[in-house]
Amino acid sequence: MINVLIIDDESHLVEAFKMQLSKEGMKVAGTGTARDAVALLRNEGFDVAVLDIKLPDMDGVDLLLKLKQMEPNLEVIMLTGFASVDTAIRSMKLGAYDYLTKPCKISELEAVIVKAFEKKSLREKTILLKEHLLRIAIKDCFIGESTVMKKVRELISVVAPSNTPVLVLGETGTGKELAARAIHNSSPRAGNPFVAINASTLQESILESELFGYRKGAFTGAQTDKMGLLEIAHNGTLFVDEIGDMGPAIQAKLLRVLETGTFMKLGDTKETRVDIRFVFATNKNLKAEMQEKKFRSDLFFRINTFTITLPPLREKKDDIPLLAGYFLDKFKGGTRKQFSPKAIRFFMAYDWPGNVRELENVIERSVLLSGKRPQILAEDFPEDLLTNLHFDAPSPGIPLASGPVNLARMEDEHIKTVLASVGGNKSEAARLLGISRKKLYSKLRMEDA
Repeated sequence: MINVLIIDDESHLVEAFKMQLSKEGMKVAGTGTARDAVALLRNEGFDVAVLDIKLPDMDGVDLLLKLKQMEPNLEVIMLTGFASVDTAIRSMKLGAYDYLTKPCKISELEAVIVKAFEKKSLREKTILLKEHLLRIAIKDCFIGESTVMKKVRELISVVAPSNTPVLVLGETGTGKELAARAIHNSSPRAGNPFVAINASTLQESILESELFGYRKGAFTGAQTDKMGLLEIAHNGTLFVDEIGDMGPAIQAKLLRVLETGTFMKLGDTKETRVDIRFVFATNKNLKAEMQEKKFRSDLFFRINTFTITLPPLREKKDDIPLLAGYFLDKFKGGTRKQFSPKAIRFFMAYDWPGNVRELENVIERSVLLSGKRPQILAEDFPEDLLTNLHFDAPSPGIPLASGPVNLARMEDEHIKTVLASVGGNKSEAARLLGISRKKLYSKLRMEDA
């Protein structure tokens, strides 16, 4: 049901609108003053307001602004005499949905109200969808149900709504940029730019021009103005990866941006002001770098306000089956491939020095090498992975033996591992195992027998 508020000082017109629109299934309230309209909106939610431009106690355009301030999603239709059409057009620029000139037909007003309501409904659905996507963004970015990953997601949820600079620590391949994107996507800046730069891949002079930009003629070869990434990231998030590799001169300039929100382009004579959320990352020990005078202490204390440490894959091996299943789904296309028990056993035994990024690359390669085979075997893995496996201690839920391996027992243990990794969800476990739920239940019954 569309909830409509009519605001017009002609009481007979208000009553006529109420009677006719109510017959069309709308819920209608009416008043002749701005004061009462504000009170009604404060106490009840309306979808559409029909507002006369001329009211006894307030200008209609001023009331439009007040109503939109109170309820931004309210759609407003302006009613005007022919002489006030210019004012009605101006009101549309200020947020009104449409305007109608008096006298107008009820059918015409009804049609415009329906269209305005449809617009409001679509916008609200979009907002709800966006909020839903933001809620799941963190989990999508970090697959895994281990305690350490739950802690990472919790920290991202806490810091994302603020403007606090964040320092993400972790080894190469642990997903530092994914963490930065999760922070951005879960923040009020989500609809604005996310800009990333890696300080370790650029020479200092190039890094400076990329970050700050320059004016034409600032140096030999600067034939046009260049907008820097700081300016591009205005109102959004700038992710600076490997900040520990940044030179002292740029560190000082970056500190000024953090403290004042301003910077000077190369060759410019005036400052540029920006509003940016900063996320920094490094795999270096910045405290040690600071003690060796390689990293500024004032910059360290400025960016170390909130720290998130991403664990290496070897410290969250319970997440490997989930991650492996995710990457297998990503690369297998329409095929029904699955990992052999031995492949999963090797996944759990390997230390993964390249972390999640290495796991992804290994699975992509193994899918290609497995060809048309339904199973991915350990033999499809790179030779260096196979020669660097460590079987000193059993992996969780995976039996290791020096002699012949009982395949049935290995399969049982593999099923237990996958079930544990998905919290006992049998449907999800069957999907990861590449078998039907019926077959999974059958295997579980055989195991219990």
